[in-house]
Amino acid sequence: MPQLNGSSQPVSLGQGYSIRAPGVRGNAEMSSSGPAGTGRSRSATIEDGTAELDAALAATNVTEVRQIELTVQPAVGAVVTGGARLRSMDGQQDVVELAVPDLGPENGQLVLSCDESGVLTWHLPIEEPGDVQARGTRGSGSVKRFLIPATVVRPAPEGDTANRGILGAIGRKILKVLIYPITDPVIGKLTDFFAGKWETRNRPYGLRDFAPDNFRDAGNHSLATSDWDRLKAGRALMFVHGTFSTAHGAFNAIPDAIFSKLHARYDGRVFAFNHFSLSHDPEENIKWLLANSPDVGMEVDIICHSRGGLVARTLAEHPALMNLGRDKMGVKKIVFVGVPNAGTPLADADHMVQMLDRLTTALNLFPTGPVTETLEAIITAVKVFAHGGLKGLDGLAAMQPGGKFLSMLNAGIATNGGNGSATVAAGAQYFAIGADYEPANDGLKALLRGTVANAVLDRVFQDVANDLVVPEPGVFGVDDCPTFPIHDDRLLRIPGSEGVIHTTLFGYEKTGSKMLEWLAAD
Repeated sequence: MPQLNGSSQPVSLGQGYSIRAPGVRGNAEMSSSGPAGTGRSRSATIEDGTAELDAALAATNVTEVRQIELTVQPAVGAVVTGGARLRSMDGQQDVVELAVPDLGPENGQLVLSCDESGVLTWHLPIEEPGDVQARGTRGSGSVKRFLIPATVVRPAPEGDTANRGILGAIGRKILKVLIYPITDPVIGKLTDFFAGKWETRNRPYGLRDFAPDNFRDAGNHSLATSDWDRLKAGRALMFVHGTFSTAHGAFNAIPDAIFSKLHARYDGRVFAFNHFSLSHDPEENIKWLLANSPDVGMEVDIICHSRGGLVARTLAEHPALMNLGRDKMGVKKIVFVGVPNAGTPLADADHMVQMLDRLTTALNLFPTGPVTETLEAIITAVKVFAHGGLKGLDGLAAMQPGGKFLSMLNAGIATNGGNGSATVAAGAQYFAIGADYEPANDGLKALLRGTVANAVLDRVFQDVANDLVVPEPGVFGVDDCPTFPIHDDRLLRIPGSEGVIHTTLFGYEKTGSKMLEWLAAD
């Protein structure tokens, strides 16, 4: 087994793979997951992968070609020979550099690391050996290089199954070397339009019936013409999902009793809006909604999650959008659940991979809903971001604090297609549910701390309370926005002691009770 002795000299793993780990001691061992460039392989054991992860990789045409078992221990006080230590961007961690054969311009390459704590992190190629900005750049010459944090965090205590996720307890750091064709056999070349083509095929727009016996079902429940007559008979309830999700996935955790009461309260006038969340911004989402809704002059209340709240606000605050359906849907109440009304720093290009890491790890440690389906969307976003940053990911860019979309939405003016005049509609009542997540003894604590002792918890959010993805204060308060803040009597603020994260908000008991309280009949 190749040994890492703290030197800055590369250590060969064979077949063109090598590791450079100055100041780090340990060992590395490589095994083949299948010949490079051949068909997709499947992980053989629960340690190496799961059916959910394998299915998502296969569905997105990603092949695992090598696995590298990495056991490291930073050599404290060690003198590095032949060069300096490699450090992460924030200077908090030692990193090792993995070099893999460059398979040419027709193949994209990624590394997914699986830590013993259940943390999953994505690694994109760096441009130069010393460049620590893991962005969508390509290696030069005959190899591509990846920087991997050297620290291996401790797993959950023996017998603590609550903190073990879909990969189980790995007990070591595993690096999965992944490849994918730049030209997808079904939807074509990976360009700025790839995400939109993928969503057209895999996450199409649609309006669907949402009932107690089908709200967790991905089947075809499209609204028929006759359904609109039923929906306009009184105020209806519309569900709007967030990024990477679908209606049946986002609201999967709502307890049966809560959903049944909501459905009865609206006399069955409940439906959901499936939309593009990667490639289209909320204005494009609402254009589609209004263009594909009959002129029924209906009133709606909305329950929305994450980015879906920006879609709901666009409908409520800009009813005359592009002269489409001024009288089609009047919004009366919106319940924002984990909505980035002030944006999230994870939507910035510098932090995008960290958002993908957090959501992938959350699915690993706390699997909810259709895991494989959500992983497929995340992997697609990783590939698109590796190709061109946020180009083609307008749906994610819409959540950028200070970005074009949020700036115009929160200023209360028309967005891309508007005339710049104030168009905020008055009268809609806003309610909000936000959480502050404080990891206790799980892999997310290691992910947020960067596995470094005494590091500031969650440096991305600069110590602002957040649910892992969205800053809690921005759910109910937006500076200089005419429709905010939301008053205390319309808020549920979930404390960190409850252990609720962005993806588990609807499974929290008080979320359901508050939705029933706020959406009581007028």
